Amino acid sequence: MHELALCSVEHDGHAVLSGYVRTFEDGVLWAGFEGIVRGVAEGDVYLLRVLDDARGECVYQGEVARITADTVAFVGVELLSTLQKRAVARVAVHVEVQGFARLAAVREEHEHGHEHGAGPAAEAVEVDGEAEEVPFVFTVLDVSAHGMRMMSQTELPLGSEVRFVFPELSAAFWLQAVVVRAQPSRSGTHYGCRFVETSDRETDELFSYVLRTQGALRRQQKLA
Repeated sequence: MHELALCSVEHDGHAVLSGYVRTFEDGVLWAGFEGIVRGVAEGDVYLLRVLDDARGECVYQGEVARITADTVAFVGVELLSTLQKRAVARVAVHVEVQGFARLAAVREEHEHGHEHGAGPAAEAVEVDGEAEEVPFVFTVLDVSAHGMRMMSQTELPLGSEVRFVFPELSAAFWLQAVVVRAQPSRSGTHYGCRFVETSDRETDELFSYVLRTQGALRRQQKLA
């Protein structure tokens, strides 16, 4: 269980080692580390914080039974808590995607005081269910199990719907998202989008992708 999941070793509220789970069976957890093991002692009890693709964050407690150059064996390992971080887990990426957008209509309202140069106020209107889908290209900048931030040269009014296949997922399926905010930038507008009509399986796939990518980025940082 938890094989290759990220694992940090904590003592008195501080992380003393960061590595990964090699094996975990019958209450014995072997953790592996990139460098020489330091900061732990045999016989002492530590917290083990494991970030698992499927189970989320699992916190254990175990006693150090054996230390080698790059591994530590913990015995009597007991689960203290679990936390599914689906709502908050997010990872920065840079993935080019081709998709389709159904644009929401925009209504301009002239409010009192605009004669002083403020200009008309724009208000998003819900997308017409019969509106034609248009192909467009965008870049996913970060993603979670429930939404994403993307950049595009295509103007997408608030309320527009986006449909695409995210190529990074192990399973290919269509995702749908609604544009909920926009922020102009020099390279293109950044859009915040909320996924809609996703099944439990699709949410699980997204959450697993976020955790896998977070783990890969951390490993790269350690090796750099």
